[in-house]
Amino acid sequence: MKFSLIVATKNRVNQVDRFLRSLTTQGDENFEVIIVDQNLDNRLSDVVSRYTQQFPITHIKLETPGTSRARNRGLVLAKGDIIAFPDDDCVYPPGFLTKVSHFFADSTWDGLTVRVMELEGDRDAFDYCLQESGKVDYVTGVSVGIGPSMFFRSHSAKKVAFDEDMGPGMTWVGGEDTDYLLRCLDCDAAIYYNFDLFVRHPRPNDIYSIRQLIRREFTYGRGYGYLMRKRNAPWTYVTWELLIPFWLAVKYVLIGKFRDALTCPGMGIARIIGYWEGIQKFKGGNYHEFEVRSN
Repeated sequence: MKFSLIVATKNRVNQVDRFLRSLTTQGDENFEVIIVDQNLDNRLSDVVSRYTQQFPITHIKLETPGTSRARNRGLVLAKGDIIAFPDDDCVYPPGFLTKVSHFFADSTWDGLTVRVMELEGDRDAFDYCLQESGKVDYVTGVSVGIGPSMFFRSHSAKKVAFDEDMGPGMTWVGGEDTDYLLRCLDCDAAIYYNFDLFVRHPRPNDIYSIRQLIRREFTYGRGYGYLMRKRNAPWTYVTWELLIPFWLAVKYVLIGKFRDALTCPGMGIARIIGYWEGIQKFKGGNYHEFEVRSN
């Protein structure tokens, strides 16, 4: 069973090197790497050259920015049975691809999502994850639709393209991964979440300054607000998701987590902005329906 690993990247070299190095510890060598390089220079040439001697790498340049656009380009080129979208700064633990291969070989699931944990240690990288394995539906998909955690059989992955208005480099920075997974559900893909498998990813709180974190939560919050309108989320859901950042700000202040509290108001405001922008864009019709039910 062959994997196609589509890596969209810009402005990173050491992180790409770290990810490719993690692929040398997989045991399962039946994979190809498709690097969609959005750098205007050749900063990745030496790294790619070093690993090309160990496994197949297709290195293409894409001058037009956008993670979603880059992943769509990779999807066209992918030849594997299983397609994945690792972030350029994530890491696969030793033997991880062998376990994923066994999962698909022993089941009929169309897709798999796994936990995303910090680079070292036992915490979740993004401070949220489902705590038990099970079938993914339209509600749980919002929690597990994280780019580096998703794996799909080729026939399911190629039915859906990433929304090129969403994702880093585009108007709405966040939400593109979740949107992709939800639209796979729209196409009747059966997706499983495995709590016991995980990839690793830097924790934002460990690598960004408070100013960078505030900016990050604002941009991703705007994308999530837009996603809720795009999926026509019910008002009860929208109201809760718009209010919860402000509730979290109060909670963090009360327990003394002032650094975490500082990021929440911007996130809440951004969700409102993104949702309003979605209203303006989708006047007269819904892009996709959001369904609060099991798939």
